[in-house]
Amino acid sequence: MNRIKPLIGIVFLFFGWNKTLLAQQVNGHWFGVGKVAVPGEHSAYMAELILKQKGKTVAGELQYYFRDSLFKLAVNGVFNSNTRQLSFKPVPFIYYLSRSTRNGIDCILTGNFTLIVNRTESILNGAFESDAAHRYTAPAIQFRFRYSTDTLSAPISPITEIAVDEPEKDTVFIPVITPVAAPNIIDTVFLKREKLLVREIEVSGGPLRLELYDNGSIDYDSVSVYLNNQLLIPKVKLDHRAIRKTIQLDSSLAFNELSMFAENLGMVPPNTAALIIYDGDKRHELILTSDLNRTATIRLRNRRIANIQ
Repeated sequence: MNRIKPLIGIVFLFFGWNKTLLAQQVNGHWFGVGKVAVPGEHSAYMAELILKQKGKTVAGELQYYFRDSLFKLAVNGVFNSNTRQLSFKPVPFIYYLSRSTRNGIDCILTGNFTLIVNRTESILNGAFESDAAHRYTAPAIQFRFRYSTDTLSAPISPITEIAVDEPEKDTVFIPVITPVAAPNIIDTVFLKREKLLVREIEVSGGPLRLELYDNGSIDYDSVSVYLNNQLLIPKVKLDHRAIRKTIQLDSSLAFNELSMFAENLGMVPPNTAALIIYDGDKRHELILTSDLNRTATIRLRNRRIANIQ
């Protein structure tokens, strides 16, 4: 009994030290959705921060989707471990009222965030803000980044996602519906629409994790997702919360097809979504656009079968 007490003390000391260490650094992947600090509905900024800290200095990359485009920016800043304050040097953000992402106006914004660590998650809470002279013409973009322990260095485990009593606020869990080889009734409207091939991606053949978002302002887009012409995700409304799904491909096929079927066009046609596919240590980012005539489709090429052939 006397030997057990020191061991218990060491275990508690380790966990306490580990929590303190986490509170003193911002290394890793952070995901969040930026919302413009003005009333009304506006396109959001779906973003990822990839940070590396060395002492007080922080460097890395900021990637964000805005409407139909992906932007990648280098970021540099300073983290104060005593106050848990993270500040970024000015970076350009496309103006939230830009009509086009191809020739939109850039706003120079400075990032200021606070690291919040509790038992269940780590959060970077704050905003990218303009200087005082441009505060009203270029409003702040507020972010709440969550730390992701699901880094790209770890392979995806072949598990089934299930509904939980209290899901994360930014996540919608969809029960896995495994496609079967036996014939089934396929939506005739889905078959009648033309398939628009967006991209062909080579994958490992193992389980893939999908994350689907509305790419822009919330305008009540609804979609269904099909895998090899079989219903995978029934009609669901897109928003800035991730719709996450782990799927297993048909290993007997050289190509699997993933299709996003537009159930409606929302308030602002066409139906556009951002799709992220995690395949082991690889991450694929795509923008899918479907309407009532065409269905955006991705061709997933099985690397194992391709190598044999």
